Amino acid sequence: MRQFLKTILANIGLSVFRVKVTYSAQARAAIASGKCVIHANHVSLLDGVIVALASPAPLVFAVDTDFSRRSRIARFGLSALSKAGFGAVVPLDASAPFGMRALKRVLAQGGNVMVFPEGRISPNGSRQTDMPGLNWLARSTGADLVEVVISGAEESKLFARAGSKLWPKITLRFGEFSA
Repeated sequence: MRQFLKTILANIGLSVFRVKVTYSAQARAAIASGKCVIHANHVSLLDGVIVALASPAPLVFAVDTDFSRRSRIARFGLSALSKAGFGAVVPLDASAPFGMRALKRVLAQGGNVMVFPEGRISPNGSRQTDMPGLNWLARSTGADLVEVVISGAEESKLFARAGSKLWPKITLRFGEFSA
């Protein structure tokens, strides 16, 4: 029953945010089997929510400490997604190793982790330079990597930095896979 409600909630959320999702067969299989690091470009505040709703399995999200602990709205939203079964949050601080160690433990236990390797939301929607944590995490755990490409969310006036549309169409492509 809980899975049914979660599916209904995910479908409603993706419809409300006008998100079209596609999966490669390899990406879907890797996420379903676990011990996978999903990584995506970061273009809006909505990115984590839509990836959580679209993922075929719960994810543990690496989230900036300031955002996950100091923003009341973010804390409420992240807590609601977690309680609904879409995953959990690990606060990540570039100056301390605790968050990366927690993500490493999740992968060692067969869980899936979601990171935005750019470490910040793009100011203009274009891909930024990745921080080194993604490659370290994959190398040190032997986890599979699945790339998600987010398009359209950078156009949102409500959720992106340089958006010009009130409610743009968004696409998520769970695609590139590497072991």
